[in-house]
Amino acid sequence: MIENQDNIKTLAYLTINESHEPLIWLDPTATIRHLNKAACQFYNKNYNNITGLQIYDLHPKQDEEFWQKQYSTLEEKESLRFEEWYKNENDTRIRIRMTLNLLEFCEEEHIVILIEDRTEEYTIKQKVIESERKLSTLISNLPGMAYRCRDDENWTMEFVSDGCKELTGYNSQDLIGNKKLAYSKIIIPEDREKIREKIEEQIQKNSHFEVSYRIKTSSGEIRWLWERGLGIAGQDGSIVAIEGFITDITNMKNTERELIEKRRALRKLKDRLKEETIYLREEIKLNSNFENIISRSDNFKKVLKKVEQVAATDSTVLIQGETGTGKELIARAIHNNSNRSDRSLVTINCAALPSDIIESELFGHKKGAFTGAYSDKIGRFELADQGTIFLDEIGDMPKNVQVKILRVLQEGEFEQLGSSETIKTDARIIAATNRDLEKAVQNGDFREDLYYRLNVFPIYVPPLRERKEDIPLLVQHFVQKYAAKTGREIRETSKEVIEKLTEYNWPGNVRELENIIERAVIVSPGKRLTKGEWLPENKIEGQSGICTLEENVRQHILKALQITNWQVGGDKGAAKLLGMKRTTLQSRMEKLGIERP
Repeated sequence: MIENQDNIKTLAYLTINESHEPLIWLDPTATIRHLNKAACQFYNKNYNNITGLQIYDLHPKQDEEFWQKQYSTLEEKESLRFEEWYKNENDTRIRIRMTLNLLEFCEEEHIVILIEDRTEEYTIKQKVIESERKLSTLISNLPGMAYRCRDDENWTMEFVSDGCKELTGYNSQDLIGNKKLAYSKIIIPEDREKIREKIEEQIQKNSHFEVSYRIKTSSGEIRWLWERGLGIAGQDGSIVAIEGFITDITNMKNTERELIEKRRALRKLKDRLKEETIYLREEIKLNSNFENIISRSDNFKKVLKKVEQVAATDSTVLIQGETGTGKELIARAIHNNSNRSDRSLVTINCAALPSDIIESELFGHKKGAFTGAYSDKIGRFELADQGTIFLDEIGDMPKNVQVKILRVLQEGEFEQLGSSETIKTDARIIAATNRDLEKAVQNGDFREDLYYRLNVFPIYVPPLRERKEDIPLLVQHFVQKYAAKTGREIRETSKEVIEKLTEYNWPGNVRELENIIERAVIVSPGKRLTKGEWLPENKIEGQSGICTLEENVRQHILKALQITNWQVGGDKGAAKLLGMKRTTLQSRMEKLGIERP
């Protein structure tokens, strides 16, 4: 029996000594008398270096006075526990719990200390406390009502935040457990069943729901509320509760109608400000009236006289002339000298857009009107309201769109694609074309009624070959422009160059002249523009008016390119029209200096 007791004592000592929890034995003076292996490892010291020390020597935040208080407490309670932060040998702060028990052994008192690492538990606890604090603060300050209710007929409330009073006029205790009335009874009857179906459908899918509905407050006021929530499932997977948040959207609903009414005006303003970065207006005048239009030709002065006459009116203008003669400059001059000059001049090239896109560009579309219509788009006619719209290359307008243009001219209204709403516009129309519209009408390519509507005030812009006295002025202007742009110092142009340029027939008109001068400025080595390879060679021969073969070829290619809207290859391209390969046509165009305007 004694042998068994000795074994048990040995086992008990071994268990304590090998325990993973640090254990320390102190006398009433806080002197360490014994400790187990885990305690030695905790303090990172060997047994002999620890025994004999005071416990507060190992814990800087403790002292003799502190331990005297602990001992006094232990004499009364025989057990106590406290927590503190402890920095180990690795300078790592850990949260420890020290549990103290007072024992009497061999007529002497001993204090047994158990040390536990509570760092992880403490961190988690603090996070929970902080989360609960934040949640409580959030719920208390939210301009609405957080809730938890049962998924029953009355949506019986189990929890309601303090925002309930301001939202419904009822105290939270009035609604919890249906003490005074059920929350569902506050909801307007015609909204009640509708939102119940939606909520039930979503929570069964384990999805969040969002609903808007009306309630009648305790004072009889009707309010609009927005609610977002989620069904809470029990252990068996069935929905046992609903949790969510409710907020007041009455003001939003009250202004919704007003916002809808103002939507069109706001959209116009927003899109106009956005689009005006594209359609920047330029001041165009001659001398004091038309800056950047350079001419001393009597032919062109007649054009400018017409511009002055028509600018002050709202009449529709049709500008006709060859490619490169400056039809858009004339359109801008009309707009900038009109009473609409403070609004946008909106331009669109009817030949540059595919037929399936031009209608949307002109009149706009609603989201989903066709494949790729991912959002609403304002059209050019709506953007040009109170301003001017310039329809360049009107002769290439598809016939189905011509009908809508005619309606705008006649009635000042249209519909966006995908919408039945009629939009009014007060946009002045200026059109331009290099085609013979009368011939197009005869061929059935252009509506006769639209032609007469457009041709209210026709302006013909003469080609450069009919205003050759302007060539020296234009050359000087373009030389100065591109010399400044490229950083060159070209101060004069030789007489021979001016003569050669004046002799040339200019099928591409002013635009072609500008391109050639830009090229000349780049390749000219000195300060004087002199004769070089850049000069066009296909001039008119003598006084007969007969062009060289090369010039005839050039004119023929240009005509084919104009007919095909400058499409070189493909079934509808100029190469096929001329009966040659695409690469051959491109090579010939490069040799003749033909470039797309």
